[in-house]
Amino acid sequence: MTIAEEFDRLGVLAATMGTDARIFHTGFVVPDLDATIADMKDTLGVVFMEPLEIAGVTLHSLDGTREDDITVRFAYSTRPCHIELIERVASKATFWSYDSRLRGHHIGVFTDDVAAEAGHLDSRGWEKVWWGTAPDGTMVFSLHETPYGFAVELVSSAGKEIFAQLFSQADPDIPGK
Repeated sequence: MTIAEEFDRLGVLAATMGTDARIFHTGFVVPDLDATIADMKDTLGVVFMEPLEIAGVTLHSLDGTREDDITVRFAYSTRPCHIELIERVASKATFWSYDSRLRGHHIGVFTDDVAAEAGHLDSRGWEKVWWGTAPDGTMVFSLHETPYGFAVELVSSAGKEIFAQLFSQADPDIPGK
């Protein structure tokens, strides 16, 4: 797909959501998602989409499969550079616990094949430490530690259309596509 076609499809989001744009967000774990969103809006004028909740994804780690009742709440800012805020999961030891040794937390990268790219990162020494699978067993995201003080999150590029829609719904200055 050409850049012009991407712009026609995604509008102003083409720069960060287009075919060649793979790094699309920087994520931070915060103690209170709603308070952080309100503070960033009041202080910096950052617009966030409505928080989403994900439950029921089977989590895996180097310690084994986790099927605990874990709900992850998160929201993205609507404009580049996209900021993902993830509410701390205090009750369970997960990648989203606030006591993670990584301080910058992660950058999010789109990929057409999460499992294949996860294997590539593993082969480079960027160890896969958490990952999620859909009910059919398809890997939908994976988190890899890097030696640089942050992690890389691989996310299925199938989500590009969803993010474009969510961002334009949350921010009236972004034309809907």
